[in-house]
Amino acid sequence: MSTRARPLGWPEITARVTAGILGSYAFTWGFAAAGVAALVGLGAEYHDAEMAVLMLAFLVFPGLLLWCFAARSLVRIGGVLAGGTLLLSASAWAIQHALLT
Repeated sequence: MSTRARPLGWPEITARVTAGILGSYAFTWGFAAAGVAALVGLGAEYHDAEMAVLMLAFLVFPGLLLWCFAARSLVRIGGVLAGGTLLLSASAWAIQHALLT
């Protein structure tokens, strides 16, 4: 059994770069929005929560970007990034809605 990786073609490289930049940005935005909303909901000051979550976001974005090139399947990359973005954005909206009503 060979463990050599197969070479990637230009369409797959382009898809990974696009998913890495745009998908990771959207996921990180959802992560930041949900994190800030959750910490404010737990009683933290807004600016303290924002600073803490944005410092973590600086680790999440490059981690996801690199993962887009390490993952074997483009379908998995798209599923994780799109699903995570939708889940985090929806949870951020729900938390913010609960806090404001």
